[in-house]
Formats: sequence, structure tokens, C-alpha cells
Amino acid sequence: MTRAAVALGSNLGDRIRHLCRAVEGLKASATVVAVSSVYETAPVGGPEQGPYLNAVVVIDTDLDAHGLLEALHVIEQEAGRERTVRWGPRTLDLDLILFGDQVIDDDTLTVPHPRLAERRFVLEPLTEVWPDAKLPDGAAVAELLDDVQDQQVHRTHHRLRPKPRDGFAARGGWWVVIQGVVLAAATWAVVADGGSLPWPGWVSSLGVAVFAGGAVQSLLGLQHLGANLTPYPEPLSGARLVALGVYRWVRHPIYGGIVMMILGAALFRLSAWTLLVGLAAGVFFWMKARFEERRLMEHYPGYAAYRSQVRRRLIPWIV
Repeated sequence: MTRAAVALGSNLGDRIRHLCRAVEGLKASATVVAVSSVYETAPVGGPEQGPYLNAVVVIDTDLDAHGLLEALHVIEQEAGRERTVRWGPRTLDLDLILFGDQVIDDDTLTVPHPRLAERRFVLEPLTEVWPDAKLPDGAAVAELLDDVQDQQVHRTHHRLRPKPRDGFAARGGWWVVIQGVVLAAATWAVVADGGSLPWPGWVSSLGVAVFAGGAVQSLLGLQHLGANLTPYPEPLSGARLVALGVYRWVRHPIYGGIVMMILGAALFRLSAWTLLVGLAAGVFFWMKARFEERRLMEHYPGYAAYRSQVRRRLIPWIV
């Protein structure tokens, strides 16, 4: 058995699913030892194209290096890889980075990969899952990271899931259930508790304004989201990143609008219970949005750049 490292990359189609299927494909010809976190990186070289999702898989295999390379090409072809433009966009790219302590340089294969030392998006996930990896000359791979720290990579999730996410729980269904409980609690509080807060009457007028602002924000969010709308944190497979309208100022306007509506109702009714539910809703939707953004980082090319530009998560200019 030979221990090897394979670098995975994708910037076309459902990038995360291509990587997941690559891991499954490797299991047919090797034992998967470790799978790194997933990183999003800007393309290096080639024509203008979208960012990549990258990861590294460490395997043990009985194949020789050329046999493993052929297996990698088969997995790429099954993902629809087309080799039309050098360094161009691709559904799946699999590179053999290390193959034991072997040095190979022929017409079809070069190992170690000739650009290994230049690529943080390979070195970082590689050292994450194989921290004591060494080059054939005995040099530690981890030491190469110091020279590429200026390159930007963004970790998108703790681990690459080996299988596509299907089913209620895998899509984040329990977040939807809790969301329903929060909305039901808000409705109950508005109906059952009115006038328990000894605040002046102008607070009720402020509540109307806050409620109206939240309603407008939510409706605009729904309008611009359109066919991409889903209650689950897992985005729809054919969805596209929406960065127009209200999404230019806040990343989750629907969630923020709901929180504003609950808080506005609490002020209008001078309801202590509704105010408490509204604050709890704010915490819940903040956490749900944070969980959801992990999935969005995986699904949408460029979400990391969008998030860096749109700083507010729930309410424009505030939070």
C-alpha cells in the first residue's frame, strides 16, 4: 500500500457535490484515510472564471502512480470534465500531489506536483490532514506554507461530507421546525399579552414604524429571492447567488425583517412577552443565518467575496 495525496478542485456547477462524488469515486480504487476541510479560492492563471472549492484527500492504494492517475481521470470524466482550455473552468479537477516518497517525471505524470510549493489552497488542506507529510527529499511540506501566506483562501465548512445532502435533517430541517415554534410563540405573545410594559404612548407609534420597516424588508427579500426561495438552510441545487436589491445592504433580509416585525409588534402592544420572544428570535435567526452561510459558501462561487462586501447579516446598517 502506498500513501498518496490527491487535490480536489471545482468551479463549475454544483461544486460541493462534485467534490463529494470525487471522494466516493476514490473509494473504488483506494482507502480514504482523511478528507480535509473545504476552502474557496480565487482562480490562479488561465482565463477569467469563478472561484474554486478546493480540498485534499489522503488515501492508501495498491495501484501504481500511473494506475491511480487513470482512475482520477475516470472520476473527472464522470463529473463532466472537459479539457478544452488550459487552466480553464472545470466541473472537477483531481491532481496527484504526492505518491509515497516517489519522484516521477515523464510525459504523463509529474510527482510531487510541480506547483505544490506555490499553492496555499493545496498546502493548507494537505497539512491539515497530513501534518507530517514530507517531500521525497525529506523536507516537511508544512514548512512550505510560510512562503504562500499572502494568498487568500477561505474555509467554508469544517469537513467535506462524503455524500450529497438529502433528506429532511440533512437539509437543515430542524432549523425550519424551530423557526415555526418561534413564529408560533410570537403570535401567541402578541395575542395573549398587551399593555404589560409601563412605557409612554409614543413607543406604540415607534412600534408601527419598526413593524412596517420589517415587513417592507421581508417583502423585498422575497421578491428578489424569487425562485431561489426555500425554508431550508440548504440552497436549491439550481439556485443562483442573489446580490441585488435589498441584498446589496443585508445578506438575510427576510430573517431580519421577521425579527423587526416581532419587535415592532412588541412595542405597539407594549408586550413584555412579545419583546422577549423577539429578542429570542433575533438570536435564533442570527444562528440560523450563520449555519446557512456555511452551505452558501459551498454552493455559490463568490459568496465569500459577497459576504466581505455586504457586512450586515440581518438588518441594514445595524446588525
